[in-house]
Amino acid sequence: MTNNLEYEHNNFTQIPNLTVETLIIERFSPQYWRIDGPQTMSFAITTYGNGFEACFRSRTTTDLVGISWDSYDSKDHKYLAYETKYDYTGVIWDFDIELSASMPVLNNETLTPTLTVQYHDNGEDKVAYIVLFNYTDQPASRSAHIHIDWDSVKAGFSATEHFPVTNIHRIFFSGFTTSYTGSATVPLAQAEDGYIRVTNSTTTGPNAILTLNRVAVPQHPYGICTSYDDHYDLNPQRLVDNMQALGYHGLINHYCGMSKYPEMSWRNDLHKWQIPDTLVTGEDVVNPCTRKWHEHFAQALHHADMQPVFGVSFEMYSLGANEFWAQRDWNSNLGRTGYEPPSYFFSLCDQNALAYLHKVFVEFADTMAVGGCEVNMQIGEPWWWYNQGTNLPCVYDFPTKLAFNADTGLYAPDLGTIYDAMNKVGTPYDEFKIWLRNRLGQTCREIRTVLKAKYPDAKVCPLIFFPTIRTQIETLASYINYPSEHYSYPNFDYMMTEAYDWLLEARLDLVHQAVAEISIQELNYPADKVAYLSGFVPDSSIAHLYGFDPNKPYRTPIWQRIFGDMKNNDSLELMKQLIWAYPQVMQDSITIDMAQAPDGFFMENTLHFPITDNTPYPPEIYL
Repeated sequence: MTNNLEYEHNNFTQIPNLTVETLIIERFSPQYWRIDGPQTMSFAITTYGNGFEACFRSRTTTDLVGISWDSYDSKDHKYLAYETKYDYTGVIWDFDIELSASMPVLNNETLTPTLTVQYHDNGEDKVAYIVLFNYTDQPASRSAHIHIDWDSVKAGFSATEHFPVTNIHRIFFSGFTTSYTGSATVPLAQAEDGYIRVTNSTTTGPNAILTLNRVAVPQHPYGICTSYDDHYDLNPQRLVDNMQALGYHGLINHYCGMSKYPEMSWRNDLHKWQIPDTLVTGEDVVNPCTRKWHEHFAQALHHADMQPVFGVSFEMYSLGANEFWAQRDWNSNLGRTGYEPPSYFFSLCDQNALAYLHKVFVEFADTMAVGGCEVNMQIGEPWWWYNQGTNLPCVYDFPTKLAFNADTGLYAPDLGTIYDAMNKVGTPYDEFKIWLRNRLGQTCREIRTVLKAKYPDAKVCPLIFFPTIRTQIETLASYINYPSEHYSYPNFDYMMTEAYDWLLEARLDLVHQAVAEISIQELNYPADKVAYLSGFVPDSSIAHLYGFDPNKPYRTPIWQRIFGDMKNNDSLELMKQLIWAYPQVMQDSITIDMAQAPDGFFMENTLHFPITDNTPYPPEIYL
């Protein structure tokens, strides 16, 4: 199948064609199932034989994970998505299921494993519960063959409730352990692991087959960025197949996230969830579901001839945060992001916090090694935070004040706001500012040392956010977050950079200047040891933070500048330029086809061209 494209550009004498092949898959194809659940759980869905395994870790009596098939594919690029088909009439579905020993048997009277069906009928959203033991050859077992004829299947414990199957939107299995109550939420004394495995799935009948789009483009020089917090619900093989189909190869940037990976347990004395104090206990800090997902991701990337860099940030998700380990301002307020719920930032001087952070890096490096990839780790946006509501720097947690005193014999002074601080000079102000700057650089180099101790051939880089360190007026934040002596080559194997604030302000000249001057001239990195992340397009929920009206067509002009930004930097011959990020590429169906349109890019079936200068955004897209 070939799509004709709308376009306007004088250089073309004929309409460029984006080639999209049509493949065939069975409904319920294992790679396209998703998994999701409450924040107190950990879970992952990965390939298992010819099917999938959904593993999970429950921590409360109401923890339940859903393993779902969507009739409408909302997760993929338009030309990588499967066909939407809500009608299940005539479909006969056979599969084998295996439940972990921690789950109830199929015919358990109070905790009966079910397949939940969400459907639309007479203008209303409705739900039916297919009790699986009614359709199995071994109802008293945890391993069985299931046969469902959608024309005759009925819901309810006794399979007596008829429901229509012509407009089904989602079906899902529920994963839970025998400790599940479904009523009051109580933390379990110990976390409980479980899994559901579905294999040997076959479908027959008139609605059993779906078409699958597969855009066909040659490889191109640009890379792409992924993030576990964005993709935790997907099979990692699905991501890799999509990236490969879109022509991405070589270096791939992956952020390990901050909200889904932490292991945590309930502390009765604190009445809250808490990440482990690994310096004391030696416990693993990355939960086993996240580890499994990343091992499969690394393996899939390796087999696709992609070389990932896994990034870990200094952020600490609030749900399980050890607040004693967090950066704080002069008034002892936590340094916190603007997200809800917020994240905090690890103190750079608390030895328990640093031991935890080091172990996070090592455990994610382990997943790369298990998957067959070379270990390549990124220190993601390392910085001293400041609270934007008050402009107060978060450099006064107790371990930091102690460390400064131990190193200099001086006491940490009140620097005021990040603006006031630059006017406070002399002892102890100068010494404190210099010490903070060096402490950040030393912390990053210590992470590299820890990784190299286990993986001597590992590559390690910092990710530097240019707008933080190059402001119109120098602030404390721009000064202490740029320890240039420590970041300089060859203290790290290479460096990664980003500057999305400037791109969203249409200041492309600043981006190009910073990439060339800071990375190459100031920090002495050869151009082929500098990677640049270009992006991003804010989702509609946060577009207003950048002044864009989410109800206006603001996305296309941003994409034009993302591609213009990379085009400007092509002349620098960098190590790699990578698009931030995969979710936006999927949402807007962005395709690069160097054979058909080497100077442009496609959004769905429309060809667009980069904007490489500081042309202002159209005024009508602003609030």
